[in-house]
Order: sequence, then C-alpha cells, then structure tokens
Amino acid sequence: MIHELSDRELLERCVKFGKEALLWRNKFRALLPEVEKRKLYFKEGYPSIYVFGKILAGLSEEQVSESLHIALRLEDKPALRDLLESGEVSVNKIAKIMSIATVENECELAAKVQIMSTRTLEVFSRDVRNLHVKKPESNLSFAQELHLDEDVRKRLIELEEKGIDINQLLREALDRRDEEIMQAKEQITESLPVQSSRYIPVRVRNILKKEYGQKCAKNGCQKPSQHAHHTRRWAMDGSHDPNFMAPLCREHHQIAHAIDVRVQEMRFR
Repeated sequence: MIHELSDRELLERCVKFGKEALLWRNKFRALLPEVEKRKLYFKEGYPSIYVFGKILAGLSEEQVSESLHIALRLEDKPALRDLLESGEVSVNKIAKIMSIATVENECELAAKVQIMSTRTLEVFSRDVRNLHVKKPESNLSFAQELHLDEDVRKRLIELEEKGIDINQLLREALDRRDEEIMQAKEQITESLPVQSSRYIPVRVRNILKKEYGQKCAKNGCQKPSQHAHHTRRWAMDGSHDPNFMAPLCREHHQIAHAIDVRVQEMRFR
C-alpha cells in the first residue's frame, strides 16, 4: 500500500515513474509525424492531430506542432532522427540544436544531445551561431565603452591631451599584468605536489580569480563562474596546474567535458 511507504521509497517511486512518463511521452511525440502522414487520427475519429495528441498524451497544440516541424527538418539527418524516434532524446533537446544542425555535423550533434542538458545545448548552439556573426564596430569613444571611474577617465583624458598615447600606456600596463600572473602561476606550479586530491588549493583558485575575475572564462559569457575546469584532464596526472585550468559557468563546463569525451572517443578508436 502506498501509505505504508517510507518518504525515501515514495520519492524513489515518484522519480522512477516520472522518468518513465517522460520517456513514453517522448516516444509518443516521435510517432506523431507518421500519424499525420497516414491521417490516422482522422480514421480513428479525432477531428485533428492536435486533439489526438491532447487526449492521448496531454500534449499542447504547440508541442504537437513542434514535433511535426522538427521531424520535417530531420528528414535528411538520420542520426538525429533515430534518436528522436527512439524516445531516448526529447523533442525539446533536438529543438535546441536545429538552428545549427547540418547533414555534415548531425552525427557530432547526436553525440552531444545524449550527454548535454537542454539548457547546455541552448548555450552551445548560441556559441556556434555567434562564431559566424560579425560583430559591428562600435562608434563609441574609448571612455564611453568602458565603465571607468570619473577620476580615472579624467586622468586618461588629461594624458591624451598632453600628447601621451594612452593606448600604448594601457597596453603596457596590461602586458605587465599578464606577466605578473604568468610568473605567479609558475611559482604555484613549482610548489604543487606531484599527485594531489581533487581539492583545488586556495592559491590556485585565487590566481584564477585574479586572471579571469568572477565570470566564466568563455569569451562573451557573462555568467558567474561555478567550476574550475581542468583543460588537461585531472585524471591523467592529478595536477591542479593553473596553466591548464579555467573557471567556467555550469553550461560551458558541461560543454567542455562533452568535447573532452568526444576527443577521447576519437583517440581510442
């Protein structure tokens, strides 16, 4: 009897049935294009495929339309189509990568949709699209583009009015900053043990914060960093070398690991 279940048993059963419900709904949505093709809903007395989807699976009109639209766009992409038809991957996931899916890259995307979350796929697709978008040149002045304190802005303007190249001045300051960070990393690396636990030392976290700030290291991403990612797999050498680490947001961290998995698969084939 359900009332005799413990809280843990009740939760486990809810999770189990919830996952099964999602799986079978995905499988149902994958059938809709063929149902539409055969007009099976009409033969069985349903006035439209939308009513068919609503009564049998509780789907909204938007969900039915999305299922039909995605299936149409997958006609020349068998790897993605097979995933959708199996029900193992949801229509929502497939929808997130449709804007970048091509006949050439569909196999690669099919691997990604199986290991990435829906939100991560959305970020990944946006990143790919942005690679092909030329950013317009800004017409704003240097002082307007940056959020400078008023006293700093005035000092820079005064220096420029005196004929000093402030671009060169700032370039040299930035180069010195990079050099200081590089030297600090080398010192940290030399003091790190050959093998270490998964705990990342405070000095490593601090130098990464100094280099990248509070945000994700991915160019253009303004989300707070949540994970210190090892660009050289930690499992390979057990090192927290800051030269091979970068702070990432949750989605870009998942993307980085998905790419890493793909590289490893290709390496050992």
